[in-house]
Amino acid sequence: MDREDQRFRVLGRAAGSNDAGRFERHARVAEDDGWAREDELPVLRTQTSIEVPRKVITYNRSPDLPFDRSINPYRGCEHGCV
Repeated sequence: MDREDQRFRVLGRAAGSNDAGRFERHARVAEDDGWAREDELPVLRTQTSIEVPRKVITYNRSPDLPFDRSINPYRGCEHGCV
C-alpha cells in the first residue's frame, strides 16, 4: 500500500469498498469533476466521549411498534450510526 492509498484507508468496522458484482447490470466509476481537490481534505480523527445515561429502558409511544419498551445500549459509532 503506498502512502496515497493509506490516507483513504477504511478504519474501524466498515465496508472497504462498494464495488459492483460481476453479474450486476450497472457499474459505478468515480469521476473527477474538479470541485474538490483530494489533497485539500482535512484529516478526520475519531473522537470518543463518556456517555452517562439516565436509564437503560426507553419507552416507545408509537402506533407502528408492537412493543412499548426497548433497550438501546448504543449512542452512535464511527460510521455515523445513531
